[in-house]
Amino acid sequence: MQRALDLAIMGSGFVAPNPLVGCVIVKDEVVIGEGYHQKYGEAHAEVNAVNSLVNPLDIIGATIYVNLEPCSHHGKTPPCADLLIKSRVKRVVICNIDPNPIVAGEGIARLKAAGIEVEVGLLAEKGEELNRKFFHFQREKKPYITLKFACSQDNFVAKADGTPVAFSNSESQQLVHKMRTENQGILIGVQTAIADNPSLNVRFWQGKSPIRIIIDPSNRLPKELKLVQDPEPLIVFTKHHSEAVVNKKWIALGDKNPIEFLKCILIYCYQNNIQSIMVEGGTHTANQFYTAGLINEIWKIEKQIKLREGILAPILTDVVFEKKFMVGQDNIWSKAILPKLSQIN
Repeated sequence: MQRALDLAIMGSGFVAPNPLVGCVIVKDEVVIGEGYHQKYGEAHAEVNAVNSLVNPLDIIGATIYVNLEPCSHHGKTPPCADLLIKSRVKRVVICNIDPNPIVAGEGIARLKAAGIEVEVGLLAEKGEELNRKFFHFQREKKPYITLKFACSQDNFVAKADGTPVAFSNSESQQLVHKMRTENQGILIGVQTAIADNPSLNVRFWQGKSPIRIIIDPSNRLPKELKLVQDPEPLIVFTKHHSEAVVNKKWIALGDKNPIEFLKCILIYCYQNNIQSIMVEGGTHTANQFYTAGLINEIWKIEKQIKLREGILAPILTDVVFEKKFMVGQDNIWSKAILPKLSQIN
């Protein structure tokens, strides 16, 4: 099962909105085949594992290890549960049940009805961690929100006049872009867009660029910015302005308070199958998400310099960063997961 999980993560950045899935075929205590879901819309892990067999008949009587319940519905590909039944496997060991309502135990029921032994729960916690964004989206009916920000050693994110400071080195830039591929959306506030004129795409890692999302209640986004002028999709949330130009959309949410405004953004993203969002906005945007209880995971990048004054980093009361490691010579990365905040409505 650990090998299945290791295979699954190889699809990171390419399979969303599908989950990460790996599959290993074992017979007589020997691995005879393996595969993983490589790209959205293409073959699932079980199919790739079966296709990896030197002799297709070797699968008869084999045990399948897969980190997510085999699908039971026709989507972009046929049901994997049916493939395993047709292949006459003896046993299927599953890490996690698929919380997607169109599966949700139906794949397991179909396997058992065909006389196949099924075991569920092996390395379940690791499977939950791997597919935490997909599982959260299915269970909570809203996107998984990751906050990422960078600051100085004395907790400032920019100079006092708002001038940006380069906190990243080449190694941490790669990790940031890797994180972007692992999220379907990337969100900033309009002031960050104006100050930085960013592209918000993926340049230093392989994978899909996320959908760019801008919070712009008063419709202040200048049309000459890269985000507006480039050919990539853009979603801008305003209070009253609506517009659509090719793949650029301005969506009016109405005159709502900041927390309700954010919640309406997440409702829109849920309805449009945007399962995960990385918030890279400034302190104001980060504090709004945190105050609203909408953040599930936080990454802090701390550069070993002191600014002594400037714009303060987000105020994250009672957050405990559990995972810390160096990136290059001068960056410390810290990670905190906030399961309780994700339950606040």
